[in-house]
Amino acid sequence: MAEHAHDARGTDATFVWTPDQMITRLGGDEQLARQLVTLFIGECPRMLAQVRDSVAEGSADLIRRAAHAFKGSVSNFTTGGPTTIAFELECLGRDNRVADAPAALATLEREVASLLDQLRAFDATR
Repeated sequence: MAEHAHDARGTDATFVWTPDQMITRLGGDEQLARQLVTLFIGECPRMLAQVRDSVAEGSADLIRRAAHAFKGSVSNFTTGGPTTIAFELECLGRDNRVADAPAALATLEREVASLLDQLRAFDATR
């Protein structure tokens, strides 16, 4: 099961992912889980760059769309951690709260870095 640590603000600081839940959600198909992990590891930097660029540009609509796309991709692995933060960013864009986006992006980057480390470790166990 996924676990979270909390930072001083009480928000998620580090997301812990384990493959068991994902494999279970995929009907026990470890090969499919590994394929999804490989795809995500390859695509994540590009997708995260789109989120980062949308925040830098300050466009609420671009933030909403980039965060929504990222959320869809990362939700293959978990419903918490980075998925929750991506949804928060999507809502900030939807609500035109662009000023709050950089802080959410920083949290998303931390969560994704942790997830990627864990996915790479899983991928290396082939």
